Formats: sequence, structure tokens, C-alpha cells
Amino acid sequence: MLLLPLACGAGAIIVDEDIRLTDGKGYNHPSWSPDGKKLTYAYNQGIWVMNADGSGTKKLYDTLAWSGDPVFNHDGTKIYYATESRTAYSARYISLHVMNADGSDNMKLTGTSDSRSPVVSPDGRSLAYISRISGNYDIWVMDISSKKSVQITDDKGDENSPSWSPDGSRLLYSLEGDIYTKEPDAVKATRLNEDEFDNIEPAYSPEGDMIVFSSDRDGSYDLWIMRVDGTGMKKLTMDKSSERAPVWSPDGHHIAYVSTNEVDAYNLWVLKLRIEQSEQVSTVEYMEKENYAEINPHINNVRAFATDEPKKFIVSVLLISFVIVSGIVYSFIRKIR
Repeated sequence: MLLLPLACGAGAIIVDEDIRLTDGKGYNHPSWSPDGKKLTYAYNQGIWVMNADGSGTKKLYDTLAWSGDPVFNHDGTKIYYATESRTAYSARYISLHVMNADGSDNMKLTGTSDSRSPVVSPDGRSLAYISRISGNYDIWVMDISSKKSVQITDDKGDENSPSWSPDGSRLLYSLEGDIYTKEPDAVKATRLNEDEFDNIEPAYSPEGDMIVFSSDRDGSYDLWIMRVDGTGMKKLTMDKSSERAPVWSPDGHHIAYVSTNEVDAYNLWVLKLRIEQSEQVSTVEYMEKENYAEINPHINNVRAFATDEPKKFIVSVLLISFVIVSGIVYSFIRKIR
């Protein structure tokens, strides 16, 4: 078990189970229902829903074109998503749509400029998303009742993965490998990290005191958490596979994400978290998918010798066995004399 210090209130965050929900290819963008009982996700060019334990899968929307980025609204009655469309002249674009949580009453929300990554504000009144209306992908916020949108960012690069803070006062997003936070009516955003790594797909915790995101800072993409000011960065997953698209459950006890160890073979997983109250410095403990035991370094040396020099290893074992047996026999003979 790996113990990592992290200030996140009084207690230790323990990753004590990693649960695989699907077995296939191409699953993406999980999103929790407000009650934490269901997940919506994209799969096979459609929008699906399942129970939080992976059972009860149901297709809600299907098309011959790409569909993705599904999210529940604030009360779980609707699902917003993006899908590829065509104009009368066969030009392709991605637009935002909304439907009831049972898949009925599908309605288009945006025009012919590419728009995707919708996320509903905690009060249910606003919809943040990214759009190419101004050329590159910027963050826009739509008033859900009037359908009028306001541009929030205007950078040269492409913003991605907007996420509302739990109180709805700030938006979190990624831009060119860094993570930013911004009040919708503020002039300037705050950069939370600045390094050479690709830090993407950030999302707030339900309490708003932590951020989970995906980063390639250790080679492959893994899940990381940090404080909301960008400090205290700690790694959550330790596998060689790529972990992406993390999202916290409403109760803060699970993180859904996608993982792959093959090309395009993304599946849905859930980290089960536990918080233990403690007066000590808060920590993150990680239990790997296989039970982890601390191994004496000499054992690793023996294993390496057996693998690299099998003949010498066998001879050494025989010699050691002979010496041990000889010692036992000699000791026995001395006792019976």
C-alpha cells in the first residue's frame, strides 16, 4: 500500500478498490446521475446509461454518426450530449442536444459551429460547453431557459473539459496541457499548474476542495488529484495503462474513469474511495489491483539471478542444499555418539 500525504480535510483518502464495469472497446466519458445510482456514457456511436455497479445497461440514443460527451443535468431528469450532424450540403459539424433521461424528446441546442463537452451548472440554469464559433474551441455558457450563449474565454489555443465548481461560482478547464480556473464574468483566468506535461480533463470534487485530472507526467496517462490552488499533487492510479476522463461521484466516494492497455480498447472503471478520520496529516493510500506486499530487496536479487543465469542458479541451490543437509547429518551423528 502506498501512503501519500494530502491535505483534504481531517482524514486519509484510501483507494481500496478498482472496479471494472465494462469489457469491450470504445467506452468513453462516464458521468454520474445526481443521486449517484447511475452512469451515462458514450459507446458505439450512441449514448447509454447503466447502474453504478455496471448492471442494467440501456441504449438511449443511437445514430450512424459519432455521439459522445453525455452528462446528466442537476436533477437527473435530462441528459445533454454532443453528436455529429450534417447540413443540406453534406458539411459535417458537432452540435449539442438534450433529451429526457429515458431517451425521449430529443432536441438540438446549437447551430453549425462545432460545439461539445456540455456540463450543467449546479443550479440547473446554465450550460457550459466548448465551441468553435469564434474559430478555435472557447468556453461558452448558455442560459438554458432563453438558449442565449455568452463567450467566457478567448485564448489562441483550444480550451477543453469545462467543469463547474460545486457552488457554481467558477469554471475549471484545460488549455494546452495546463489547468485553469475562472469566474464566468472575470477578465483573467488563474493557471493552477505550468509544466511540460499534458494535464487534462479536470473535475472538481463534490466538496470543491480537490481536483481530479489526467496527466502524462509519469509517462502514460494516470489519474492525479491536487488541491484547488494547484498544490499537493498526488497520483491515484499506478498502472501502465492510460487512465482518462475522471469524474467524482456526488457523494465523493467514487471516481469513474476510462482505462486502456491496448489501442482504442477503452473500458469503464470506478475507483472506490474511503476517507478515514485522523488527527494526523491527511493522506492518500493506494491499493493496487493485485494485493500489494512489501518485498525484501534481496528476494528481487535472487529472482533476477534465477532468471538471468538459470544453470548457475540451479547449481547454487544444489550446493546450498548439500551444505545444509551435510550440516544436519553431522549434527545428528554427533548427538548419537
